[in-house]
Amino acid sequence: MPEFSLSALLEFIGHDLSPMRAVIGFFLIGYLVVGLPMHFRQGAASRDVWGTAAGVTMAAIYAAFIIGVYPALHHSTVALH
Repeated sequence: MPEFSLSALLEFIGHDLSPMRAVIGFFLIGYLVVGLPMHFRQGAASRDVWGTAAGVTMAAIYAAFIIGVYPALHHSTVALH
């Protein structure tokens, strides 16, 4: 079993995972992490509002990573090799 490393995870998220699957995955993670607890605390309407807001935020964070951070990381690692 290969070792876990942050660089391997970043490479998987930035290069190996398709953008459509990544956005959907990040949205689902944000929706479930925030939406489910809100559902049990305040009801279904709150789950939909806060879960969707969290999902959209997570998808936007992924987009910012791909546009701004990943190219810089990728070019700095290429320069080191």
